Amino acid sequence: MIKLLDILQEIIEGTCGYTTDTKTGKKLNTPGGLEEADPKTGTGKKPKGSGRRLYTDENPNDTVSIKFKTKEDIVDTLNKDSFKAKSHARQSQIINLIHQRVRAAYGKAKDAEVKSRLKRALDYIESRKESSKAKTQRLNKLKETSDPQSGKAAPYGSGYAPVKNKKS
Repeated sequence: MIKLLDILQEIIEGTCGYTTDTKTGKKLNTPGGLEEADPKTGTGKKPKGSGRRLYTDENPNDTVSIKFKTKEDIVDTLNKDSFKAKSHARQSQIINLIHQRVRAAYGKAKDAEVKSRLKRALDYIESRKESSKAKTQRLNKLKETSDPQSGKAAPYGSGYAPVKNKKS
């Protein structure tokens, strides 16, 4: 009879099938007392192999605040110390983000004055994006030519050209 009253009490309280935490007295998420892992913070896209997400502000130290209403706003954003301190790969991501947002704003603009202002901003960020692409290609080419074997022994018949030592 007491057991039946305990079960009815659990049903009324809504704790039936759940165990309670002895320290806090709160019921746990799953039946049987199994605790689920904490959900991952943030919901934005995350580059592979990186703990950084692009669209959420999980690490304020890594954040560069951006403005893109005018060309001058974009110039100011790209001249910030917080932007220049980032690696080239991170700078490219920020430039792409600004480009996407300006392009979307330009596409939605109705007012002629706003549209012309955003067009100047779009032209500027596209030129910066192209120069960033060119720098990426230069860096990749430099990486390839500096050490084609990248510290690995060349397999027999691999076709690697022998590395020439510069004479000083």
